[in-house]
Amino acid sequence: MKAEIKSTVEYAVITLLVAGICVWQLISGANEPEPPAARIAVMGLGMLVASAMHCVFMMQLVRRTGRSFAPWFIAIVIFAPIGSAVLLALLLSESDAAET
Repeated sequence: MKAEIKSTVEYAVITLLVAGICVWQLISGANEPEPPAARIAVMGLGMLVASAMHCVFMMQLVRRTGRSFAPWFIAIVIFAPIGSAVLLALLLSESDAAET
């Protein structure tokens, strides 16, 4: 796998992890009797920004690998976790096939 593609994959996975942590904090905060509004707002904004950045990094992967933009845009933005997982699986399987 090329270095620029590998770094973009890493950034996309990191942003997805950050979004997941924000969702986890939102869910755990909802179980409190009176959750702090500031915590909910910060975690909501964090989730929004991390999800947007994840989509940006995934679309950079699409462009760098030369795939058609429109179908992958729909898959990644509309079907967010499934489209990202499919694209990452395809990229990783292609890099394994190229190494052998």
